[in-house]
Amino acid sequence: MRIPIFIVLILIIFSCQSKKSEKTQNAELNTEAEIIKSENIILNDTVVYLSGDNDMALIKMTLVPNGTFDFYMSIYPEITLENEVETEAENDIINLNGTWSGNGETMSLRFANRKNDTLNLNDIFDVNYKDGNEFKVIDQNTVEIDYSLDKLNIWGISCYKTKN
Repeated sequence: MRIPIFIVLILIIFSCQSKKSEKTQNAELNTEAEIIKSENIILNDTVVYLSGDNDMALIKMTLVPNGTFDFYMSIYPEITLENEVETEAENDIINLNGTWSGNGETMSLRFANRKNDTLNLNDIFDVNYKDGNEFKVIDQNTVEIDYSLDKLNIWGISCYKTKN
């Protein structure tokens, strides 16, 4: 009597193990099916982010299809009144360039190394002025931007994306 019960228990255990194994395999297949590799961003046209009307600066960031970009920023002079005469300070101009790469909705901008430069990307891409996940400063030379957006806040100024 014990032998038939023992055989039945062994069959039940093997039966459960094979179902568990099938479930594990199905779960692994489903997980693999859900992983979708995002395609690299390919630009057919030059993309420009250009600042809107403001009293602070002209900003132009140009993404070229060959994987490079140029960043230009001209900070408007501060106008002060001294003895009722307007004086203007010199314009500060920032010219930077680098390479870009991207996949899906995220584009990584890698700025070229700068010698004797105190420029901090955290100043240009200031988290206090961003809307949502517009950008993220990765390190002293790299910024990730959300390429799917039509507007980025650079230095607190709205810059609108256009394609040429």
